[in-house]
Amino acid sequence: MNKYTETDTPSGVIGYRIITDDAGVVTVSVNSHRGRDVELHIPAYLDEDGVRIPVTEIDKKAFLSDKYLHGVTVPDSVIRIGEWAFAGCRSLRSISLPRGIDAANGAFRDCTDLRRVDLRGGAVTDPVSDDTGYLLAAVIKLMDDRYLFDLKEAGSGDWLSNWDMRMDMIMSEPDEEGFSALLACGEEDYEGRDNTLDAYLSRRRRRKIRVCLVRLMHDHGLSDERRERLGSYLYEHRAGAEHPDAWRVVLEEHGDEEEYYDVLRRYGCIDDKAAAIMLDDMGDSHAGMKSYLIRLSSGTSDESFFDSMDLL
Repeated sequence: MNKYTETDTPSGVIGYRIITDDAGVVTVSVNSHRGRDVELHIPAYLDEDGVRIPVTEIDKKAFLSDKYLHGVTVPDSVIRIGEWAFAGCRSLRSISLPRGIDAANGAFRDCTDLRRVDLRGGAVTDPVSDDTGYLLAAVIKLMDDRYLFDLKEAGSGDWLSNWDMRMDMIMSEPDEEGFSALLACGEEDYEGRDNTLDAYLSRRRRRKIRVCLVRLMHDHGLSDERRERLGSYLYEHRAGAEHPDAWRVVLEEHGDEEEYYDVLRRYGCIDDKAAAIMLDDMGDSHAGMKSYLIRLSSGTSDESFFDSMDLL
């Protein structure tokens, strides 16, 4: 037997299904949400007629395309997240989950702004670093590999090895791969995008650059060989290069986030010529980062960007 009910919380109205199975066991599944600009903490229990009932599941499509959801904490009582539960939540930046939870295929599909997946409890063979949450989020955004979204093993040595092998595959893919199939399907105007060859190649390069950035910023277990290879790819696509996609990704997606400029600096992507181009591209925006670049160019920073050229 199912019964639908709603409860008002500081994070908006949450809809629930109260489920009674054949044995009389009562559980609760989160079914919907209405709220704006929220950091949602899903309750572990629902009080119904004076009885506390555990919340054990998040329904299929419960938060589908919720554009106001910024962060979610899922309680330890929840054991399963249904298909497409958070799919299309394009403002979702962070989510906290119990490690033992079962997340169905596509539960976080198309969460394009997801930065971090925090895991609580449980244990893996190897110590988990703070980088795990960021690399796990990158699986959803960049890796297109549902087998890597393994909450039980995330952070282990084997999981990091598999992450890096998937990264290697992405980085080695020819940029033009798949373009002929796109044209053959008649998708030149798919989703209103520019699907000329130049635009397609740029999108492929930018995906690789996003992978480089996230792995270099969260480098637990990263080998020196891979580090140098990723840094070299950023350098090849710095401001002033033939295809300055590394700079365009940082400017357009992380314009005021100093840690991204730090990555470019560490791998030799900000010399005087590049800095001048970057300052010009910024126009009247990003005052803090313009100051950062000027300090680098004047040599008043703690470490010269030229020092990182030793890696290349």
